[in-house]
Amino acid sequence: MKKDNFTLIEILGVTALIIILLLIGVGAYSYAVDSSREKSTRATIIRLENAFKMIQDRGLLQVTTGSAYVKIKFDSENKEVSLGSKEISGEAWKLFVKAVDADSIDSILDSDNFICDGWEQPLYLRFPGKFNRGGFDIISAGSDGKFGSENEDVPATEIGKYKDNAGELICDDIANFL
Repeated sequence: MKKDNFTLIEILGVTALIIILLLIGVGAYSYAVDSSREKSTRATIIRLENAFKMIQDRGLLQVTTGSAYVKIKFDSENKEVSLGSKEISGEAWKLFVKAVDADSIDSILDSDNFICDGWEQPLYLRFPGKFNRGGFDIISAGSDGKFGSENEDVPATEIGKYKDNAGELICDDIANFL
């Protein structure tokens, strides 16, 4: 006689197998999305670094932020980039727009026109840089949206806590000085 019913053990085994495969799939998807956002952020930082380096090399980037880290605001209407209370305009604006490919910059702006990372958090700039002496620092808070280690809330003004005494990174943030 042929048996057409499944036992409780067989049903639980198949259910457990499906749940395990589902968890592996969700983990792989989450990793791929986070990796994509990190690569996007690194690419944006490189674009900004090239733009600010070009402006700096021509002597058009003045000390803008002192010891503070400021958000980078892109204003296409007024043709300027705001760095806190300072603006980049005129010839420096033209160089910036060319270097960052301004046609595609709208995809990385938030509703207030601040340039953002892959997690839609603003990027920060400091010139002169604390880590890039003679240059500038560009920093993303990373996936947790906080500066410093994952469990620590470090304000942007205290980004010096990025490294320990041995110079090792102690955070998940992304920057041009790593």
